[in-house]
Amino acid sequence: MMIVKRTLGEISSKLLSTLSSKDKVIFTISDAQKITKTSHTTTRRLISRLIDKNWLIRLVPGKYLIVPLSAGEKAEHSENWYIVAKHIIEPNLYYLSHYSALDIHEMTTQPLMTVYITTPKRRKEAKVLGANFRFLYANPSKLWGIEDVWVKRTEKVKVSDLERTIVDCLDNPKLCGGISELAKGLWVKRSEIDYSKLEKYIGRFGSKAVAKRLGFLLELYGIGGEPTVKKLRKFVTASFVLLDSSLPATGKYKSSWRIRENFDPEELKEIIKT
Repeated sequence: MMIVKRTLGEISSKLLSTLSSKDKVIFTISDAQKITKTSHTTTRRLISRLIDKNWLIRLVPGKYLIVPLSAGEKAEHSENWYIVAKHIIEPNLYYLSHYSALDIHEMTTQPLMTVYITTPKRRKEAKVLGANFRFLYANPSKLWGIEDVWVKRTEKVKVSDLERTIVDCLDNPKLCGGISELAKGLWVKRSEIDYSKLEKYIGRFGSKAVAKRLGFLLELYGIGGEPTVKKLRKFVTASFVLLDSSLPATGKYKSSWRIRENFDPEELKEIIKT
């Protein structure tokens, strides 16, 4: 493996140290110009040299990320991944979703290497600082149930709120590590969930499969209250759906929720004990 020697000149040093002192790990050419006091062209050349020497990463045209000194250690830079996602996709609408939302809401303890961004902007996957950035297309009308969350002292990101996170993960368990991962998070946050809001979200989302899976899990764990479970039963139709759509179609049929138990309910009960 080739080791690139990273050296800094006076102006480059001033730029990076000033940005770091302001806790600004992502910046624009305009930000740099205010510090270097040089022309646009000269500043661009300076930034290009810093990219060549691995001091910076170009996120999108005109936006740059300072590479952490310990970029080889995931723990040192993973806190920046959500901020990176924000700056890659803005000014387009977006929210961090699925597995990323589970992580932000502290509903999972599994290590994450993919950042999920739901957005009306079609984009290819990107890779920055060892993380994969996956962009999930959604119509603008589907972007609701979103809140701003501080992920760093100086920056917020948009993320699905607790109840929308549950709905999204039930809709596509594959994007959150499977129904077992969502079930653990559901149990962990059982006392914080606004079940009335969750009921409204289920109706607005308009997926009977999501309603069936949620009702099944709430009944299995004895949470949410009978009124909530009763309302979810109204969504039960004749057709069966898989408990986990990311797994093969096997297992017993549970007629009360029209669910095919392709993930053992007893395992789901054991999961919350660990």
